[in-house]
Amino acid sequence: MDEVNRFYRAQGESIGTHLALRWKGRVRYTVPREATGQQACWKFFRPGLLGIPLRAMARLPHFLGSRSCTEGAQVASIREAIGGDIGLSCCRAGAEGVWLKDTILLLDKEKDRPLYLVKAGRGAAVDSLLRNEATWLRTLWEETTLAEHIPLLVAHRSGEDFCFVAQCPVSGDIDFRLGAAQLDFLKKLQASSLRKLRYEDSSLYKTLNLRLAELEGHLSEAWLARLERAMRRINQHLHGSPVSLVAAHNDFTPWNIRVERGVARVFDWEYAANEQLPLFDPLHFVLMPMALRSQSTSKMIQSMRSTLKLCREQLGAEQCYEADTQALAYMMNLCTLYLWGDPRRSPSHPALACYALAIDYMCRN
Repeated sequence: MDEVNRFYRAQGESIGTHLALRWKGRVRYTVPREATGQQACWKFFRPGLLGIPLRAMARLPHFLGSRSCTEGAQVASIREAIGGDIGLSCCRAGAEGVWLKDTILLLDKEKDRPLYLVKAGRGAAVDSLLRNEATWLRTLWEETTLAEHIPLLVAHRSGEDFCFVAQCPVSGDIDFRLGAAQLDFLKKLQASSLRKLRYEDSSLYKTLNLRLAELEGHLSEAWLARLERAMRRINQHLHGSPVSLVAAHNDFTPWNIRVERGVARVFDWEYAANEQLPLFDPLHFVLMPMALRSQSTSKMIQSMRSTLKLCREQLGAEQCYEADTQALAYMMNLCTLYLWGDPRRSPSHPALACYALAIDYMCRN
């Protein structure tokens, strides 16, 4: 049997339970042959415009080249770890790169509704991310004020050869507006983790310096000069005095949050960390969608300013100490993470191009 992706194996049409849907050279989705299972997959994953050709491939597999397959041994091991009576599965391939992992949705056997969400992959980098997520899910569930906002961790397997995190999916709608539900969650998260510490004694400071040291010799002179300028500016404004530091999700975007009856339910905790600056998450919520759409620097800065104003009103003046410097530190934290993860490919990422221009603007002004 040939592997059609990491978790499914090619099978003859008569016994294949799934269809591997290939787009632009690689399998993007693996869906059940059954129409109800496919509908559950599209409803949950929301593939956007890509869903049009994918649905056609699933309906007309003979004509459009979909490949018949069945679950591989690793999906079987996930099922065994979770236990219980689980129905069909479907899988969305992750973005290529050092942190590549796929998302497997396990459906209820009777109603074909989402039952468990599993992120799985291999390699040291992916294992580290998923271990971090499992740790945060366990920790946050112990906080009574946060439990309703967090997915329930069901199973976790660590290992460089194969790792996964299984959790219950959350319900609700995507809201692209930074509003009361998201800010209420951030207030609770920050209140549960707030501590005063000198910036130079924080894990954030140590992480940024470690990334910069490891990136030296791997980036262009322009990028290294940009990062060094920003780091000097941040150190000048934050060095010496105690600052408020909190836990941050560090990928707090609209698509990682569902809002239901005024409650924000937040998932994808892979990049979460303690001792972060309070404005990291609200700025990421607003600026990352703009950067992915390659918005202009003027629009990015304008949205940054309005977000800082909102945060002063909602989170308080103490959390917004040196707000512009926190914004610069947020951009540094994000850019160094991307660059450190894959220094050869990341500089061409469209979001990094936007953040680079914003950093340059802030360091000039």
